[in-house]
Formats: sequence, C-alpha cells, structure tokens
Amino acid sequence: MRKNFSRMAIALLLLVSMTMSVFAQGHGILTGRITDDTGDALPGASITVKGTTIGTATDLNGQFTLRNISAGNVTFVIAYLGFDSVEETVQIRAGETTNRNFVMSENTALLGEVVITGVVAGQQRALNQQRTASNMMQVVSSDEMGRFPDRNVAEALQRLSGVTITRSRGEGSGAQLRGTPGHFVNILVNGEQMMGAAEGGLRNATLDVIPSDILASMEVQKTLLPSNDGDAVAGVINMRTGTARSLTPRRTIDIGSGYSTLRSTMPATLRAGYQQRFSPSTSNQDGRFGVLANISYSQARNGYDRLEAHQWEVVDLRAMHANGEVGTANFLLDEDGNRIQAVLPFDFRYRYQDDTRTRTGGTVTLDYAPNTTSKILFSAMYSRREDDGVRYRRRHRLRGEIYDMGDGEFGARRAQTIMQVTEQNITVENWNFNLDGETSFDNWKLDAGLFYNFSERVGINPAFNFQTPDYNANANTAIDGVPIRNRQPMATWVDLSSRYLQMRYLVTPTAEQGGAMDDPSRFTLNSVDNSNNVFRGRNFTARANASYDWLFRDEFASTLSFGAKGKFMFNERNRLPSGTHVRVAGDPIRFGDYVYTESLAPNFLNGHLNFGPAPDLKRIQAFYRDNPDRFPIDEARTERTFAQLFYQGYENVTAGYVMNQTQFNNLRVLTGVRVERTDIEYKAYTVFRYNEATGRPDESPLDAQRITPADSTMNYTIVLPNLQLRYDLGRSTILRLAYTTGYSRPHLPDLVPSVQLNDDEDVNFIEMGNPHLKPAFAHNFDFLFEHYLPQVGLLSGGLFYKHINHFLYRSEGLITDPNNPYFIHNLEPDQRQMRLRQSQNGEYATVYGMEITMNSRLSFLPGFLRNLMVTSNYTFANSSAMVDKPTVAEDEDHSRGRLRLPGQAKHTANFALAYSTNRFTLQGSANFNDKFIHSLGSREEQDLWVDKRWQIDLNASVQLIPGMQLYAEAVNILNAPAFIYTGSRERTYELEFTGVFLRTGISYRF
Repeated sequence: MRKNFSRMAIALLLLVSMTMSVFAQGHGILTGRITDDTGDALPGASITVKGTTIGTATDLNGQFTLRNISAGNVTFVIAYLGFDSVEETVQIRAGETTNRNFVMSENTALLGEVVITGVVAGQQRALNQQRTASNMMQVVSSDEMGRFPDRNVAEALQRLSGVTITRSRGEGSGAQLRGTPGHFVNILVNGEQMMGAAEGGLRNATLDVIPSDILASMEVQKTLLPSNDGDAVAGVINMRTGTARSLTPRRTIDIGSGYSTLRSTMPATLRAGYQQRFSPSTSNQDGRFGVLANISYSQARNGYDRLEAHQWEVVDLRAMHANGEVGTANFLLDEDGNRIQAVLPFDFRYRYQDDTRTRTGGTVTLDYAPNTTSKILFSAMYSRREDDGVRYRRRHRLRGEIYDMGDGEFGARRAQTIMQVTEQNITVENWNFNLDGETSFDNWKLDAGLFYNFSERVGINPAFNFQTPDYNANANTAIDGVPIRNRQPMATWVDLSSRYLQMRYLVTPTAEQGGAMDDPSRFTLNSVDNSNNVFRGRNFTARANASYDWLFRDEFASTLSFGAKGKFMFNERNRLPSGTHVRVAGDPIRFGDYVYTESLAPNFLNGHLNFGPAPDLKRIQAFYRDNPDRFPIDEARTERTFAQLFYQGYENVTAGYVMNQTQFNNLRVLTGVRVERTDIEYKAYTVFRYNEATGRPDESPLDAQRITPADSTMNYTIVLPNLQLRYDLGRSTILRLAYTTGYSRPHLPDLVPSVQLNDDEDVNFIEMGNPHLKPAFAHNFDFLFEHYLPQVGLLSGGLFYKHINHFLYRSEGLITDPNNPYFIHNLEPDQRQMRLRQSQNGEYATVYGMEITMNSRLSFLPGFLRNLMVTSNYTFANSSAMVDKPTVAEDEDHSRGRLRLPGQAKHTANFALAYSTNRFTLQGSANFNDKFIHSLGSREEQDLWVDKRWQIDLNASVQLIPGMQLYAEAVNILNAPAFIYTGSRERTYELEFTGVFLRTGISYRF
C-alpha cells in the first residue's frame, strides 16, 4: 500500500512541475458573483471565456473563481436557464486577481407575462446546478423542498427519480437509490459522512431526524467522482447548509399548526432564519464576514396502529374427531399418503402507539473571506428527534399440535395472550461541525477541511408484561379454575385470508369459573423489562485537495486534481446500567386491578379491529416504584442481555485520489482513480446458553450461559477507477456516459462474531454475526440524455447497469444442519427448531433499469392555463441476484439460486401538477413505490416484502402581503398504510396505519 502511494506521489510531482513551467506567467484570475436583478444569487450559472473551453459555474452563493485566463481584454459569456445570456469584456492583468459581478435578467420573450414564482424559481436553481455538474446528479434547492409538504429530508428525497424511501410512524425515515439496499447509499453533510445511530446499528443515518427546512440544498449524486468517498455503491445523498449571501439582512419566520386524524390532535411548528454579510471592502465588495442561522421546531402528537406477525411457519395438520379430541398420530394425509400442511402465524401482536414527536434542528455558518480568492468557513448543524409516548401491545401466541377444524379455521392445543404497556422515551441527536478553508493563486486552488460528526440514539423503554396462563391441553386438569380436556383445541385463528389477524378462544368458562379466557382478571404481571439502550457513532475526518488549471495542447481547458483523506470512525451499541430484567415476587399482580380503559381503540387498524382493554401505566409504575422488594433483578438474564447487545468498532479509512478533467470543445472527459484502505478493530461478546451436563445449548436452563470475548481485526484495500464523458449537443442538450466503481462495507452488528440467543424459549431464534463478510464491490455503467427547456424545465432519459460482487443480504430460516450446535435433537411434538438470522454475502447481483424525467411549465397553453407546471419522473429497475451457486449435490432448501436483489423496486414514480401565480399556488402530488424484498429467508415463502404504496398530498399557499404567505397542507390523504408481508400478501408481517396529517400556517420573509 505504501509503495502505491509513493509511486502516485512521484508521478504527481513530475506532472505538476511540467505544467507549472508552462503557465507561470501571462495569466490572471477572475472572481465575482452572479445575481438576478433583485440581488438573489444564481447558483449553477455558467461563465466561460468566449471562443475557448475555459469556464466554470457558480456555487450555492452565486460566486465563482475562474483561473488560467490569458491577460488582456477578455470577453466572458454568462448563461443561466430562463435568463438572457450576458456578454461582457473585462481587462485581465497577468499575475493579478480581478473581481467583477454580473447581473442577469429574466428572458421575457420565453417567460411571457407570467412572473417567476417560488415554484419555478426553486426548479430553476436546481436545474442550473444539475446542468453544469461534471457527474450525474439531481439537486433539490431549499425553494424546491419548500414546494412540497415534506417535513424531513427523507420525504423531500422521495420526489426524485430513482429514490425509494422507507417509513416509520408515518414519516419517511430512510432512502434507497435505483433498486439497491439502503446501506449502498452514503449520507453526507457538506460532503462528509454522517454516522448512523439507528436501533439496529445500521450505517445509514436516520433521515427523519433532520428537518428539511434548515438546509440550503440537497444533492443526489448517482455517479461518484474520484474525489468522493468510495463506499457508496448506489451513490451519495449530500445535505448542504447555506452561507450568508447579501449585505442586506434576510429574515424568515414560519408559524403553523394542524391536525392528525389518527390521534385527533394539533401539532405546532416554528421556523426562523437570519443571514447577512458585513464589512465590505475593496478586496471583497460582497463583505468579508458572513453570518447565517436557521432554527426549526415542530411538535406533534401522533402515533400508529400496527399489526405484527413475525412468525409464519409450516406445520403438519391433525384431524378433529367428532368428540372434539384427537390422537397423537392422527395426521391429515393426502391421496399419496403425505401429511397435509398449513402456513400459520404462531405469534402476532397488536401495537397501539400514542406518541409526541418533537423535532428540533438548526444551522449556524460563519465565514471570513478577506478577498475574493480565499475563504475560511465554519458551519455547525444540529438535529434532534424526541419520541415520548406510551405503547400498548396485545400479543397472541398459539402453539402445540395444530388441528384442522373443518370450517376453514385451524385450532391450537396451546394458547396464551400477553398484554404489555411500555413507556417509550427515544432521543436521537446529530451534531455536525465543518471547518473548511480554500484559496486560489496563479492556476492553483488549494482547499482543506476538518469534519466532526457525533450521532447518538438513547432509548428508555420500561415495559410491564401481563400474561394469561399458558392454556395447554396436555392433561385432563384445570388451569386458573377452568377445566381443560386432554388435547382439546384451546383457540383458533380467525379468517386467515384477511390481513387483519385475530385469535378466538374456544373455551367459555362458566360464571363460577370467572371471566373469559382473555379477561383482564386472568392476566398477571410476569416481568418488567427495562430495555434501555444506547447507540453511538462518531466520525473525525481530515482532508486536503489541490487542483491545477492547465491547457492540453495549449488549447483545451483542463484541471488536474488530487488529494488525500483520513476518516476515523467509531460505533458502539450498549445497554445502559438501568437496562435490567426484573422478576415479580409475592402475590399475583393482576391486570384487572390496573385497567386504564375497557376499549382502548374500537376503530383499531382503520376500523377493522377492536384493540380491547389496556392497563394503566402510571398506576403500575407507581406500584413498581413503591414496592422494590416485589421486583428482584434477574441477574443472569440482565448479564446476558448486556453481553449480547455490546459491541464497539473502530474503522479507519485512508484514501488518496487523482483525477483530470479536460474540455475538448463540446466533449468533457473526466478520468481518475481512488485508492482506499480500511482497517477495522472491533470488540464484542459471544453468548451461549449452554448446558454443562449435556454439552449442548438446546436443553439448557435459562440461567445457564457462557459469555466469552469475541474481539478481532480485519483490513482491506480497494482500487476504484473512474471515467465520465459529457458531450454538449447544444447549449441546452447534454449526453453523459460514465463507468464508475464503488463498494459498501458491512454493518458492524452483522460483522462482529457474536451469538445472541433469544430469551423467549417459545420464539426460539438466534442471531449470529459473520466475521467472514466481505465488502460489496460494484461496476457501474450509466448513460443519460438531458434537454433543458428554455421555459425552465427538463426532459431527460437514462439507462443504468450495476454488477455487484459479494452483495450483502440478511438471511433467516430454520436450522436444518444437525452439526450446528443449536440444532435441537429429538424434538418434542410441540417443539420447533430454532431460527437462525445472519447476514451473508451473495455471489453477485446485477441491477439495470431506466429513468425518465419531465419537468416543465406549460407556458404554451392559452390564458390562465399557462401558469400550470408539471413535475414528473419514472424509474424502472430490474435485478438478478445469485445468493449461492447451486449444485446437484446441494439440497434446494440450502440454495436459493437466482432471485431478486433485496431493496429493488421495479417501478417508482412521482407526479405533481401545480398552478402558480405571483400570489397563489395550488399543487397536488402523487408518489408511487412498487413492492421490493426487505430481507431474504431460507426459502422463497420466507422472504419479507414491502408492498407497493401510493401517497397523495395536497398543498396551497396565498400571498397576504408582500413577503407573507398563508399555507395549507394535507399529507397522505388516502391514509395509505405501510404493509410488509411474508412470501405472499396473505401473510401479514407488519401492517401500519398513521392517518392523514393536515397543517396550516403563516410564513413571512423580510
């Protein structure tokens, strides 16, 4: 590795020394700012030296630096979509920097009498930045984000082509690109990686933490540059904070409220911003100092209704006799003598969440620019999400021998109901700090930066578990005073053809025997689980880059860039000291004595079910606090949970790159290579539930365990070549072609060699880390056609293809290998094998598809219809993945062969129609995500699928006075649920309703 860097450094020094000798004299620099005639910055405006290939584009603040300009009177051409082009002659002096600002005006011939509104202006800024970029990317400006009723970053991203989002509690939470899994995307703040602190320990940052209104823009880069971090197979999402732009102060304030139909509550929102530049001078007429600050606050009481059925299994059916009893071997057989089977959910749960979500965010940016060629910038971004609420969970478990009741229902010999109430306090925080500096001199530009990110998720979740007796018909006896016949079916599943699962007890006690089998008087407090966990991640990054402008063959403008970076990352997961498991001692504590309500939610799951009674959290908490002697700590289980959850991982990534970009008339060629080395060190524990007497874990008591360290290290080096071509067919039409490479590191929880055995003996699953995981590596091919419409619009179409080696997927299935130490020998009739969950490397996968975008003002229509604007995109993606190589000798249960790549949705689409004038805007938008595989099982019928989903939103605004708007928004007006199923839509895995959100408020900019 050191030899490679040494050779690269020598080659760079030789190249730089050769080029410097050619351009040491006779050239100057032009700097400045490009604005419209109101003083607003125009990001993405292009400025070129007329008759040459020398040019650049403005940044978010409309500023530019153009180097390597021959001395003399030079004519510059400035272009911006929707504006009249500008040509001006400026005198450039050798060895000096000249500052000149340019003002542009709207092209009234193209735009007609329609005033550019906020809807069009946001589109204008985004398209101009996208048009001048060297790689394939989409840009969402702050105005564009404000155009839709999106409250966080994930929801704003869903409007872009090729983006699929995941949802949590009715909000967007994560993003996937072009039919690939979420961990193939790198999440950045101002170009540097933000660490994840999700509950599962995933690398991806949780995007519902960040309010979209504190950002200046977002970029979705679908082809990486050599200067980008390489660990992004699908691309990067880069969130940019703003800087002050004007000597005139700019202020904004937004106050709003609304209504949640699911919980019948009203939220509150507040947003404010301020920016201004100070101290103009001859060296920097725009002001040497800049200050920008944004804050965002929202609070909403919401929640969700959810059904979970995470255990669907294949069972052999038994027949019922007329007397209601069966024999132990009385299996149902088909014509060939084979046992008839059914796929049934052995454990399903109703969750009712009543929650107050508070989201806070803010940015502060301070910059010092002593002149127009140098700048030092410090920016900080903070975001916080708090979820405080109560969760009620009603859990049904059916086990033992399963009977065909003969009427389409199936009965179980064992049944139990568990009622849990949990106080949930979850806080997620992100801190991001950037310190950047840059300077230009002669033909050089140097920049360097330091970045620090800290992310943390703390969950305080004390759960009180009430449960009925385990009604088990294994003997002619009485349970809780209710006589039970031997092998009598205790309960049935009701209407398995419906996604709204229900259980019905078959035994009806007499009045002398007490209430029904699931009456609150039957439940006793079994345990208290304090699931108090913390997830942390931090990233310290140092980087330095240099670029040198030169002319290839004394004619074609070129830029040679090179740089180095070090990322020093840390992740940990741990149980807080308060995270204990507690037993219940003494006399039974009954649910019937702590009833909060007899009917918590009669219209549960959009009116399909009645949740039933719920316990009083405050009263049971008070009893828990006042009677500590009744709740001794389960030391063995607490110790085991601490060890199972713990890991720490240190990942150091050192990287270097070199790239060159040359403009050959209409053809731009960018080529380069990046080299990254990753060094990983991690700490964890392996926890075995182990029986010393038998030498196996399968029959061990719950308090028999072995805890051993599982620390290790690994490292690898990856070389990432890159080639990208851009050809301008005309001023507004561009062809792009790219070959890029990228990789994706495994999640730390998947990598550390830990073994976690579930404490619930009836669930029977283990999770194993896999220290043999390799990073996924992708070869990417992209083609894109773009045509920018003069009336501010875009027509584009593209093709993409990815070949991914060693892609990662999560596998889940029953243990069938007798040599596995967790294989249970000599199963009892009502006992099942354990399920194994583990991440694996697939052999390879291919993803291919196309993207189509059409955004345009319909200014060609007559009359008022010319104020209509259409925004639409469609993405088609397909994939083929080889999990493992099938052979004749392999059992088909152990080989899936070719299948669909997890995360790949075949169709995604967005459509929005807006009517906008200078005073009024009305918009309807639709978002469609097709179904995709969430995770793979050992067989096709065990795959988890996220179902297709439509979301329809409406929003409107009207200008009351100049600068002040009244707005209204309706989100998810169809009350579309989030639905995950196992194998087929008839097998619900998760079904969640969050209701319709209505919001209104006043925004004032002055």
